[in-house]
Amino acid sequence: MLATWLYGFGLDFAAPLGLINVSEAVIGALILRILKPGATRFGSLDAMFVFILAAGIIAPAVTAFGGAIVAELTGTAFWENWFRWYSGHALGALTFTPLFAQVLRGDLRSWRQNASRSKLIEALFAICLVTAVTVLVFAQGDLPLLFLPFLPMTVATFRLGRFGAALSITILTIVGSYFTIQGTGPVALMGGGLGERLQFLQFYLAITVLTIIPIAADLARRKQVHDALRDSEARYRLLTAKSSDIVLNLDTEGNIRFVSPSIRALGGYEPEELTGTNALELVHPGDREAVRQTHLNALQTPETPFIVDYRASRRDGVETWMETHTQGVLDDERNVAGVVSVIRDVTHRKVREKTLAVEAQTDPLTGLLNRRGFALEMERHPDTTGNCHLAVFDIDRFKQVNDHYGHAAGDAVLQRFADVARQVVREGDRIGRLGGEEFALLLNNLTLEQAVMTCERLRKSIESETFEFEGQSISITVSGGIAQVARYSDIQTTLSAADEALFEAKKSGRNQLAVAAL
Repeated sequence: MLATWLYGFGLDFAAPLGLINVSEAVIGALILRILKPGATRFGSLDAMFVFILAAGIIAPAVTAFGGAIVAELTGTAFWENWFRWYSGHALGALTFTPLFAQVLRGDLRSWRQNASRSKLIEALFAICLVTAVTVLVFAQGDLPLLFLPFLPMTVATFRLGRFGAALSITILTIVGSYFTIQGTGPVALMGGGLGERLQFLQFYLAITVLTIIPIAADLARRKQVHDALRDSEARYRLLTAKSSDIVLNLDTEGNIRFVSPSIRALGGYEPEELTGTNALELVHPGDREAVRQTHLNALQTPETPFIVDYRASRRDGVETWMETHTQGVLDDERNVAGVVSVIRDVTHRKVREKTLAVEAQTDPLTGLLNRRGFALEMERHPDTTGNCHLAVFDIDRFKQVNDHYGHAAGDAVLQRFADVARQVVREGDRIGRLGGEEFALLLNNLTLEQAVMTCERLRKSIESETFEFEGQSISITVSGGIAQVARYSDIQTTLSAADEALFEAKKSGRNQLAVAAL
């Protein structure tokens, strides 16, 4: 208001123009608070853009109408005053707001207190360099060297961040304004009056701010990201160092970039010696395709975690079971950069699973395969040669054994049959208890005649046996039915055919064999 009164339109216009100036600051501040609180810290490029929108475009454009209306009362043109107001206020806000914001917040004082001695020396050198180049540029008026200060200012910004940017702009403003007012320097080459030259200088300073401050803002953002990444990496390395699971980072080709120290305990390897190795080299050959496919799935669908179990080799050659949870990793451009995996030793679990699977397929009384286990064995060994035969045996009059000697004796008879059957059949053949007193044999790679001979040998061995149980002698006989597996479409049909043959043997007097119709 004082400046307007003494050097502008006089006392009558000082109050309204002062009010308009204050409203410009209020409008800009409200826009900043709504769109981006804290934007004047210039901690990111989007904050810088919001500041330009609020302080450099909207606020001065709105208040320029008020200024032009007041100025029009003095007899000057409306739009000419609107443009002068807008350009002057916009350029001034863009030039000086970053500096004043840092000063008022105490950022410069805080930087000074926290800076190391070497940083202070570096700052002094940068200030001297910017000052020297700026003075050399503006002290002469022969060459248009306004571009030269950008180099030392950029260096100062990169080395000192927002503090370097603010100091550089301050030095440029003071030196440039002094020499321009004195009528020397590159700005004087444009001719015109002092007002035009100062307005051009203001435009030049605003362009400088819009060039340097975004660099400082992006550097601040990168520093924040770097600090966050450093803290995250420290936590990550602490977790991986203490975790019993292996953490593995692979590139897209499956080569190891990083492996956590837990590889020493679980694999016997040093982390450094595995870096650059293809992870498939550590996987059992029989499981490599499954692991490779899981790796490809993780690369193709990085948002989804995948799990795979496989066998791996320790350094000492011991084979272990591993479970891997793997997921793709994206870079800044959302491209797949590799995968990260968490691996744990599940050998004990696999052993337990195998034990449970065996128990689920084993008859607890005889130790033979139960009906389910025997059916699975038939599925695993389909007859491709026509030389596979199924024999079903049933202990004759077994109910009488239970009734006369007791169920404990009956159990002993079943166990003895299992023992004799094991002695008769070959190692590759399968024996199962289908239920009650019914048993089955799967005889591979035998002709029908050879299969009949094997079954007959078992029948005669049982017939000649005398079982001793608690001082009692027990003799039994068995009947059997034989079916050629290849003649039937599925397991159940084959079992039915063998059962029908068994029924014929029983019907014909027991203690004999019968062959299903060929």
